[in-house]
Amino acid sequence: MDLLSNDWFFWLILLLLGLGIGFLLGRNNNTDLKRQNQLNDQLQTAYTEMAEYKERVNLHFADTAAAVNQLTDSYRNVHDQLAKGAQSLCDDPDTASSIETIAGPNETAIEHQAEPATSIRPPMDYAPSNTNPEHGTLDERYGLKNKPDTITPPAYDIPITPSVNK
Repeated sequence: MDLLSNDWFFWLILLLLGLGIGFLLGRNNNTDLKRQNQLNDQLQTAYTEMAEYKERVNLHFADTAAAVNQLTDSYRNVHDQLAKGAQSLCDDPDTASSIETIAGPNETAIEHQAEPATSIRPPMDYAPSNTNPEHGTLDERYGLKNKPDTITPPAYDIPITPSVNK
């Protein structure tokens, strides 16, 4: 029996060949897949741009911090130079001491400051006082007065009579 002479085998081969070609053409011409690949490329580009931007921001702030530190050091050096010149060149001791006062405390004085002698206490609004029967301001009953148990009806000067609907 010859397989090529059978009609059903010929049609089966043609069907499989058509399905294979159709699958390949459909896969290559799929607009959804192309759109998905395009969106993936855009997303990757956006991530790359965001990472570069973050890096530029970090570098900018690092450079700015370094520049501010240099500026502070330069200011300190100029101020020290002026203070030394004022101390050595000024005849008036009050002028020299005023320049030292403007200079502010030395760094060593700041580091070795002692704790303050007096301790600061917060106000004690919440503490009830023994002499005053009033409650403290943070008490939940503060400022509230007891309501009278009996409610008196308002007095009207015009007598009210019920109306009769007819």
